[in-house]
Amino acid sequence: MKRAIGLEAIIVYKLFKAAAEVVVGVLLVVLVVRGAEAGAATLAQILLDHLSGAWALQAATVIVLTGTSGHVKLAAAAAFADSALSAVEGFALRAGRWWGPWLVAIATGALLPWELVAAVRRPGPGRIALLLVNLAVVAYLLRTVAREHRARAVDRPAGGP
Repeated sequence: MKRAIGLEAIIVYKLFKAAAEVVVGVLLVVLVVRGAEAGAATLAQILLDHLSGAWALQAATVIVLTGTSGHVKLAAAAAFADSALSAVEGFALRAGRWWGPWLVAIATGALLPWELVAAVRRPGPGRIALLLVNLAVVAYLLRTVAREHRARAVDRPAGGP
């Protein structure tokens, strides 16, 4: 099946993201099993031993404060859930399902208000890039859906269903 390069890029991204999030989820589960608090403390100490600067101390502090068993379990569940959603999105687009672009546009577009608030409150190149990429994905998919809808309307006979 021949697809537009933009659609192919979105499919590859979604499927790669799904696989990466499964790996992150598994690592987080291993961290919980081995002791999340001890693992967080070890990671923070490694960070402080090998890096310097105020940012390293801030990162180590965040790791220790958020590295509780409850937080790590929540992060693992979120990683697995987002992985499942990304996989469904990627495979739906790959299979050419009519609802695939709608699913991706709605799932991506639903987070845009929070991304916009974050980019305004604490602007940075990463946040702004993420916002712009997600806006582009939503706009591209909505344009693709509109184009396909117009093509189907032209192919339908005037009096037909």
